[in-house]
Amino acid sequence: MTPLGFATPAFGAFVLVTIAAYRLAPPARRPLVLLAASYLFYASYLPVHALLLALWTVLVYGIGARLMQARESGDERGRKLAFGAGLAAVLGLLGAFKYAEMAAGTLNLGLGLLGSPARLPIPQILAPLGLSYVAFSMVHFLVVTLRGEAPFPRPAGFALYIAFFPTILAGPIKRFPAFAQDLREGAGGPGGRAVPYALSRILIGLGKKLVVAEAAGAFAGPLLGVGSAGGEHPLRLMTAVYAYAFFIYFDFAGYTDIAIGVSRLFGFRIIENFDRPYLKPNLQQFWRSWHISLTRLVSEYVYIPLGGSRRGGLRTALNGVVAMLVVGIWHGAAWHFVAWGLYHGVGLVLLRWWKLADARLRRRWPLVNRVEESRAGSALGYAGGVALTFNFVALGWVLFALPLGQALDVYARLGVYAASVLGLA
Repeated sequence: MTPLGFATPAFGAFVLVTIAAYRLAPPARRPLVLLAASYLFYASYLPVHALLLALWTVLVYGIGARLMQARESGDERGRKLAFGAGLAAVLGLLGAFKYAEMAAGTLNLGLGLLGSPARLPIPQILAPLGLSYVAFSMVHFLVVTLRGEAPFPRPAGFALYIAFFPTILAGPIKRFPAFAQDLREGAGGPGGRAVPYALSRILIGLGKKLVVAEAAGAFAGPLLGVGSAGGEHPLRLMTAVYAYAFFIYFDFAGYTDIAIGVSRLFGFRIIENFDRPYLKPNLQQFWRSWHISLTRLVSEYVYIPLGGSRRGGLRTALNGVVAMLVVGIWHGAAWHFVAWGLYHGVGLVLLRWWKLADARLRRRWPLVNRVEESRAGSALGYAGGVALTFNFVALGWVLFALPLGQALDVYARLGVYAASVLGLA
C-alpha cells in the first residue's frame, strides 16, 4: 500500500471517500467509520505499526478505566498506582522505540571515554510515525482522567481520539475534553459556513507547503547538504539558514492548516498551532505562538509541576531550561535536538534577566519610559525585538536541522566570515 502522505492527490481522494462514507453512515456508526479510515491511513505507512497502535490504545484505555474507578471510589493509592502504570506504559514504549538507539550510543561513547572495551549492541528499531504525538495525547488523556476533567469515553471514542488521521502524524496535539465534546455534538459533520472555512484552510495549507515551503527548501539546500558541500560560500550558507527558517515554518504551518481544515469537514475543531511566530518581539512570545499545542502541554505538565516561576529566580531559570530540554528531546532522539532545546532554554533565561534589568532601569530613569512609550520609540523597539528574535530563532534552526558536529561547523564558518567582514580577523 502506498503511504497516504499529506498534500498528495491520493490523500485528497482518501478524504473525499471517507467523507462520503461518513455522511452515508447512520449517526451512531459515524465514529466507527472515521476510526476505520484512521487505521487505514496509518496502516498505509506500515501495517504492523497500526496493530501496535491498536494494542497500545487498548492497554492505555484499560489503565485509564482503572484510574477512573479508583478516583470515583476515593482509592487514593489505587489512583496513584494506576496513573503511574499509565505513564510507564506510555513513556516506556516511547523510550523503547524512539530513544533506545540514542541511549545505547551514548553509553558506548561513555564506555569508550573510560577506556572500557565493552560495547552495547545498537538496536535498530523503526519507530512508528507520529509516535511522540500519540504518546503526548495518551499522557494528556491520563491527566484528564486523573483530574476528572471530562466524562470517561467509550472505547471507540478513545481509539478515535488517539488515531484521528488528520492529526496523528504531526499534530496539533488535541485536547481530549474538546475532542470528546465535538464527537458528541458534531457527528454529522459541519454545516453552514464551516465547509467554506474548512476548504479555505486546506487550500491555504496546500499553498504554504507546495509553493512557499518548496521554494524556501530549494534555497535551504546548502545548509541541509553541508556535510557534502563544505565548500559553499558563507554568504550562501547564511542565505540557506534563513531559507530553512521559512521552510520549516511554512511546511509545518501548512500541514497544520490542512489538518485543521480536514478535521473541520468531520465536525472537529482542532486547536490552532501557530500565531505569526516570526513577528513576535521576544523569545517568550515566540514560544507562545509556535507549536502552541506542544508548548502549552509542556508548560502544564513539566514547567508548572516543577514550580514554574514561584520558587525564586534561579529555580525559575532551571525550570525553564528543563522544559525546553523536554521540547528538544521530544522532537527527536539525537543530541543536536537536546542542544537546540538547551539553546532556547538559555535564551529564555537571558530574556528573563534582561526584563528584570530593564524594569530596574525604568524605575531609576523615568526618561527611558517616556522615550519608549512614544510612537516612534514603540515602533522602533518592536521592530528591533522582532529582528533580534527572528535571527536568534533562525540561527537556532541549524542545531535542529543538522547533527551536532555539522551544526558547530556551520556556526564556525559563519563566525569566521562575520569576523572578516567586520575587520576583526
